[in-house]
Amino acid sequence: MNRNQESNSDRTRPDGSYRQERPENDNRKKKKGGMRLGMIFAVSLCIVLGIVIISGAAIYKLGHGMYSNINYVADNDVPVMETLPEEAEEETLSTEERRGVDVTDKELKSIHDMMSDVEAVDVKEDDEIYNILLVGVDRRDKSWNGNSDSMILVSINKGEDRVSMVSLMRDTYVNIADIGYKKLNAAYAYGAGPLLCSTVTDTFRVQVDRYVAVDFFDLIDIIDCIGGVTLEVSDKEAEVANGYITDMCNIMNVDPAPHLFSGGGTFYCDGIQAVGFARNRYVGNSDFERTERQRYVLTQLLAEAKQMSLAQITEKVQTVLQYVTMNIPEAEIWDLVKELPDIMNYKIESSRIPYDNMYDIIWVDNQDMLVPYWEDTLAKLQEQIYG
Repeated sequence: MNRNQESNSDRTRPDGSYRQERPENDNRKKKKGGMRLGMIFAVSLCIVLGIVIISGAAIYKLGHGMYSNINYVADNDVPVMETLPEEAEEETLSTEERRGVDVTDKELKSIHDMMSDVEAVDVKEDDEIYNILLVGVDRRDKSWNGNSDSMILVSINKGEDRVSMVSLMRDTYVNIADIGYKKLNAAYAYGAGPLLCSTVTDTFRVQVDRYVAVDFFDLIDIIDCIGGVTLEVSDKEAEVANGYITDMCNIMNVDPAPHLFSGGGTFYCDGIQAVGFARNRYVGNSDFERTERQRYVLTQLLAEAKQMSLAQITEKVQTVLQYVTMNIPEAEIWDLVKELPDIMNYKIESSRIPYDNMYDIIWVDNQDMLVPYWEDTLAKLQEQIYG
């Protein structure tokens, strides 16, 4: 295994530093990406509500205490940042790495006009649909919001008994209100969850008001708290993951040897291994397949959660919830409780935007930007969510 070159070059963003020795002042930079949020939905929402369902009204006091451990932030309390720290500087690519095509000023204006036309499409709403955005935040410290380098739009369709998980790729070219044309992941950096939700609503014409986010410094601890996850890993994925594992362990001053994959196979992964696996964008189609790995880890974690006993859930959730930031009011949580038994049995569908063969890649500001075919994309997304 020799992935040092990729690992070292990928230190431009933090992604899972070990909580016990958090390198807040370390000038070394790590790569963006990874499994940004899988356990959030599985643990912070489903498991908490599951406890209440299983235990009945008598457990309300315990549930209320657990909810108080969550970092609830009202939308009005989140400021919009006018400038970002140096750490937030957008990733640029070399000429050799780029995939996007050059566009003239006239062509770029045409793209902007097309995006403006999207705003004329009605925002879809339905009382039978509950949309929540799962966000994985990438930042070195808490002096700024961080980039939302992983975003999964989870839509619970109560009328059709199904849940849709749609990964929204970080490099999607969008217009952020009062900020300008940027990658989608910049919305969280400027205005955290509220600005990201409004940007997703404005861009994809699907009403999204709620979000759940996790700071990735704590990701490894969260997965270890849950107890790990079973993952199928190919030989090539194992090789690349070992590069990330070695890099993370060096930063954490941890011996990487016990965490390295011996090769491909099925493994019960700890936090370091799971993050190393999910950070990979070098096997397959770059960031496209990385989003598939994120949803795969999410699905596997949900399977783990369903096997937990009440005692296990109670113990784990009290630790995990302190890492969660969200804008879901407690009263709304209890409303969801009533429907959880049915929701846990819904059919799960997953996809990502841009959809296959429905986007272009352009080269803007020394970056690759993904430009979906908006008319077709919106139609497909709304059909997927609303039926």
